[in-house]
Amino acid sequence: MKIKAVKWSAFILAVLAVSTSALAQDSTPRRLSGTISAYSPQTGSTGPYEIRGTWTLKVNGDSAKADFSAALDMELSDGWVLTKNMGNFDPNARGAHTHHVTLVDGDVTRITNGFRVTGTARITLNGSLAPVSPSPLVIETTGGSDIEFSNITLTFEPPGSNHFGAAPLPVGAAPVRT
Repeated sequence: MKIKAVKWSAFILAVLAVSTSALAQDSTPRRLSGTISAYSPQTGSTGPYEIRGTWTLKVNGDSAKADFSAALDMELSDGWVLTKNMGNFDPNARGAHTHHVTLVDGDVTRITNGFRVTGTARITLNGSLAPVSPSPLVIETTGGSDIEFSNITLTFEPPGSNHFGAAPLPVGAAPVRT
């Protein structure tokens, strides 16, 4: 009788361990993607820049590592045109350029209502390495009870913050989760 009870106890503990493990794995998505629509802060003579593009964040299994990539278009905003460029809406004066931001094997940690990815990003400018690359990058993914991972922010540290700003950039809501 005691042997049967021990076997059943072991079986129940094994089922609970597997169930808990499955729930923990489900709480962090394997892949998120979305769009960026943000503004950089205004600096002394330039900005704010409009920042538009697409992004993908892929969590690499149970490794506590993640890869992030974004393809960004930036140009000086209408606010800049009106306040710093005397209302001249000439597209050639708006400093349009592209960036590709790539972070490979970032460290994934749990935070309240989500997770954080930290690491060093490689940043290009119009297809070549940018002067602000490499740069530490923090990606925070949080949400609520209805949409688990709805709020994504990017925070660049120096030297990236010299161009993108030091404040978190809102990346987009309701990302695609796969």
